[in-house]
Amino acid sequence: FFNKLKTYEVEHEDASVPAVLDWILLSMELGESPLAGDTDWSQNDAVNILTIHSAKGLEFPVVFLVNLVSQRFPTTERREQIPIPDDLIKEVLPEGDYHLEEERRLFYVGMTRARDLLYLTAADYYGEGKREKKISPFVGEALGEETVRQADGKTAREKKQLSLLEWKKTETIPLGPRPARTVEYLSYSQIEAFQLCPLHYKLRHILGIQSAPSPALSFGNSIHLTLKDFYQRKQQGERVNKKLLLELLDKNWLREGYTSKKYEQEMQRRGQKYLEEYFDVAFDAKSTPVVLEQPFTVPIRAGGKQMKIGGKIDRVDALPSGKIEIIDYKTGRVPSKREMDTSLQLSMYAIAATEVATPPFQKKPEDITLSLYYFDVQQKISTTRTQEQLALEKEKIVAIAKEIETSDFRCSGNQLCSNCEYKLFCGIIGV
Repeated sequence: FFNKLKTYEVEHEDASVPAVLDWILLSMELGESPLAGDTDWSQNDAVNILTIHSAKGLEFPVVFLVNLVSQRFPTTERREQIPIPDDLIKEVLPEGDYHLEEERRLFYVGMTRARDLLYLTAADYYGEGKREKKISPFVGEALGEETVRQADGKTAREKKQLSLLEWKKTETIPLGPRPARTVEYLSYSQIEAFQLCPLHYKLRHILGIQSAPSPALSFGNSIHLTLKDFYQRKQQGERVNKKLLLELLDKNWLREGYTSKKYEQEMQRRGQKYLEEYFDVAFDAKSTPVVLEQPFTVPIRAGGKQMKIGGKIDRVDALPSGKIEIIDYKTGRVPSKREMDTSLQLSMYAIAATEVATPPFQKKPEDITLSLYYFDVQQKISTTRTQEQLALEKEKIVAIAKEIETSDFRCSGNQLCSNCEYKLFCGIIGV
């Protein structure tokens, strides 16, 4: 939603609250999703899930119309709780069942979005009840009642609908040669995902299949948002204290991903403990960060290939003699010194600090301190990089990009795959 607001501000001179609200309300009245309406679906190489309203005016090679059963398509008309008497309505009311006619028109719109293949699908049972569903009357109107009777007359075995526990892996064969892919941008999270499991990388970063937020992700984001808000207030000259820090945690707390209210409350108490100890141990009232949650995208070149890397820096502090310290917040295990000295994530921060042309960046490597702050032990660990090290890291990033370009994206079989959010796809060829 916030990305949409940013896009609106760029594309429209008047980005005031009334103008944005009018745009949202108009989109809703038209029955369209702003995201779907502003996306070129013909160029988006993915399975596109749209409402029929959002699909108006578009065309696709293959279209699936789903939920084609009574009370789902057509839907059950929802009448007003207090209907307006016909005698008080000045407009000419349509004859017949207006709701059914509108649903039939939408069904026709959905069918005509298909250029080559159209699939009409229905299930005998859906999650809301045990009563067998009847095929939508619109299907019979479109294909003929005899076709519907033939589809409905299959043997019980052919008609059996598998439950979620009865799913089976299907081996699919890739069709033709794999199209060439050029990697022009990488973030550290993308590199980490690919090195963990190429299939995981493809599902998340190429096909765009996003998983539900995990407790660890929500917890980490809550801490980051709280500290950003806290230090922004300090930048603005506001007097800050421990009480404010804890109040901001309540304000910025993300509830998504937790399996129970009890677990969420335990994690929130842990967050309070982390921030209380952080304030006592690490907060310096005399020091104010110069940059908070700074996104970056910078070009690199190595091995004859040019590409871009990007990410977000949690915090930058200005040090004496014009030097800077980049600080990244962590809630996990404390690394060894060797892991710190070889961390690709920190190297990418250092590359950004040498390449970004705006203050406080564009520094020499020796003027950059790279630090990780660990809340579990309330400890900050620091390292540095040389120009030679950064040159080697650029070559490493480019090598990873070339590896991604030629990958078949098979599951790595990593021990973490057993609990991976994409484990359903493991073992499927040609995903």
